[in-house]
Amino acid sequence: MKTRLLPALLALLGSPVFAAPAAPAAAAPAPVLKPAPKGDYIESFDTLYNNLTIQREGTRVELRARSRRGEFYESIVDVADPLDLILEYSRTVYAAAFFQPEPKRALIIGLGGAGVHRLFAKAYPDAVLQTVELDQKIYELCQTHLEFHPTDKTPVAIADGRAYVKRDTAKYDWLLLDAFRGGYVPAHLKTEEFLRECAARLTDQGVFINNLHEGTELFYADIKTMQKVFAQVVLLNPANSGNVMAFGVNYKTPVITDPSKWPDAAVVGKRFEGRVNLAAIKGELMPIPREVAAAKVITDDFNPAELLNVIKTNNESKGR
Repeated sequence: MKTRLLPALLALLGSPVFAAPAAPAAAAPAPVLKPAPKGDYIESFDTLYNNLTIQREGTRVELRARSRRGEFYESIVDVADPLDLILEYSRTVYAAAFFQPEPKRALIIGLGGAGVHRLFAKAYPDAVLQTVELDQKIYELCQTHLEFHPTDKTPVAIADGRAYVKRDTAKYDWLLLDAFRGGYVPAHLKTEEFLRECAARLTDQGVFINNLHEGTELFYADIKTMQKVFAQVVLLNPANSGNVMAFGVNYKTPVITDPSKWPDAAVVGKRFEGRVNLAAIKGELMPIPREVAAAKVITDDFNPAELLNVIKTNNESKGR
């Protein structure tokens, strides 16, 4: 898409045709669900938004999205132990508890395989976790193949994430952007304008969590854009994942960039019953890369996300 078309598209997203449900949103209408095959299987699905593969071997189910660059994990779930967070980055999401340990309401943009959702519902049974998912088929597969059973505490709205946030009026303690489509986040979910809309949806002590991919110039632009919007930004780098979890808050005090001032990991992590090692996750803290200083802020009018995403950067040679 040419850059000059993006503002026009965003105007459409905000129109009644693309309107998200008013918050709090009711769960999406229950579709007619086709049960998963018995035993091991591989199935493929082409939707308006995704090319999906879902595969089961034993008790492990993988949901992958295909693109020209290959297949990318949306989620991996052990259906015999659905609370087990197999993908490293999904554990690091819970570092949000260092900054807001008692979330009452959370929003996730992107359902994936609902890997984060199950533990959140277990750890915070009185909290509401609202999800916004664009692709109805992903929502269906989560229920039929990945043991996700939405409740009134974990509702799912089928909508574009930006349209939903724009029309939403609720405030959230945690707001997670995890809306990948085949290894990339749609460009309209990366701009300064959208991040400001997310920042406006946070409570006073709320935290925004952004799942980023390192290794390209887009990574630096993403961080620079977050710095433009949020008063403080912290990066955590799960080992061997290729992901960097970026946390942003609207306040300047207390300081969150110094991990020595974070609350005790053992105390904050009690709710997770050993599923998340917050002490180890604290060690994933990484400095802001020096390349961020020269990066461009992504806006609705300047959004070369696809170009930046293919410009590779050797992080190791730059001494990150």
